[in-house]
Amino acid sequence: MAEPDPFAGLGLALARLRERAGFSTQTQASEALKIDKGQLSRWENESPRPTLDNLGRVLGGYGATVSDLAVALGDVSASTTTADRGATYQELIESMAEAIRRVERRQDETESRLERLEKDLRRTSG
Repeated sequence: MAEPDPFAGLGLALARLRERAGFSTQTQASEALKIDKGQLSRWENESPRPTLDNLGRVLGGYGATVSDLAVALGDVSASTTTADRGATYQELIESMAEAIRRVERRQDETESRLERLEKDLRRTSG
């Protein structure tokens, strides 16, 4: 049996967070966040979903946290039938934490490479 998608309902959850942030329309939100309205619309329709970087940008623009997103996803999940619910809050938070850890590892690797390049540049020019 396939694992439930812990991010099922992400688009609707993003729309709810947008409205909670005081943006009644995607146009208002896209202008404030400097994100293309069409892209924001696609994310709210989950076609495709935002990258983790873009998800963080949207959450930051809405003044929302990962916990707020987890609650919004749980609310979306709770509004579906029991058979369609998917992941629990704990599973969702664990999935999001792992995704954030992956992004942080990539960021650390990039910063480490950048530091090595800067060190090499100082050696060759100094």
